[in-house]
Amino acid sequence: MEKLKKFIGKSFKLENIKAPDFLKNYSLSCQSIPERIEEFDELEFLIDHIVMCVAILEGKIKRIMLVKVNPENPDECNPLTKEELANFLEKNEEKLIRFFENITE
Repeated sequence: MEKLKKFIGKSFKLENIKAPDFLKNYSLSCQSIPERIEEFDELEFLIDHIVMCVAILEGKIKRIMLVKVNPENPDECNPLTKEELANFLEKNEEKLIRFFENITE
């Protein structure tokens, strides 16, 4: 997660996320992409059964959070264990870095 911290405070570019195959290129999905970013918005991306929440305040990324969701109750989420986080990042960190490089300025 340390490598993702460099994107905190960077301006968020919504137009790239709206491109037809952009999210698929990073194995991400997003159920609800807003037309525009309000003063505060939170986008949720799904990757490998993990939800990545990206909080945006005044056009800049303020928080990136990874949680696992209970498949039986999607409203219930829990933090990843250290082992789960390490495994997830080993598999996805470079892909997520490229994703954030393309949605920030």
